[in-house]
Amino acid sequence: MPLLFAYLAVILIWSSTPLAIQLSQQDLPFYTALSLRMWGSAILSIPLLMILRQSLIFTPQAFKSYAAGAIGVYGAMMFVYWGAAYVPSGLISVMYGLSPMLSGILGYIWLKERELTPARVIALVLGLVGLYVVIMGQLTLGSKAWQGILGTLLSVLCFATSAVAVKQVDAGLHPLVQTSGTLWLSSLGFIASIPIFGIHIPEQVSAASWIALGYLISCGSLLGFVLYFYILKYLPTARVALITLIAPVLAMLWGNVLKGEVLSMTSLFGCLALLFALALYQWHQLLDQWLARVFLRLGVGHRQAKFKQKKS
Repeated sequence: MPLLFAYLAVILIWSSTPLAIQLSQQDLPFYTALSLRMWGSAILSIPLLMILRQSLIFTPQAFKSYAAGAIGVYGAMMFVYWGAAYVPSGLISVMYGLSPMLSGILGYIWLKERELTPARVIALVLGLVGLYVVIMGQLTLGSKAWQGILGTLLSVLCFATSAVAVKQVDAGLHPLVQTSGTLWLSSLGFIASIPIFGIHIPEQVSAASWIALGYLISCGSLLGFVLYFYILKYLPTARVALITLIAPVLAMLWGNVLKGEVLSMTSLFGCLALLFALALYQWHQLLDQWLARVFLRLGVGHRQAKFKQKKS
């Protein structure tokens, strides 16, 4: 029962985070909302470390890992908060579905991993086609939609780069130690950026903005991460990967029901193509087996034709 609860909680948190980001910015400037979230999460991580009997590690290897993770916190969050006001929240979740595929490409180039099978290459091409369709559909909804799309894409790129960088450092840190160290290092970056963006808290801030901010501090940055690694430890990877398909669909539902967000038909078709590409990328084995048989037959047929030609 606790495992099922954790699984459902991760789906709920991941699907509702984009909407919560937008709600937290209703009355707060994007940089203020983001900085308060990260500072609050960093502070909250300390008692959580104590409860789990963990502590921050300050070795050079650990700092490298924190810095690699900070690319995904400071960089990715900065871009997604900047662009969140210009695209539907559900679309943010769908575009984040690209992160496993981008991580695969970066891992192939950076870590020399050989996980890009023929079926996964097809999935990547289909994902790019779906992304193009989404972009074309969104640009018809507003002149500033490109800003939201660009911000989300750069955010996904930072997130995927961070994941590969942390894997390359391979510091072997406890997930919560990695999270806490990354949050604290990122918090220093947000403090250093105050002269550029400033911190502005209006006199009147709606309850919805404060509630959304509190939700992001407690659940979006900490609880979701801890629960994710908990289910990753006890469930098959394929079942965990289902979350990346379920969360975007639910995110579009939350956006429509709670905020009245509407996607154009063109963008909707693009989202479906992206989700299908993600499913194909995650469960590529059957298509790869079929392609291997096809290539084998073509190769055998080609060799037989050459053999007959030599005999004649």
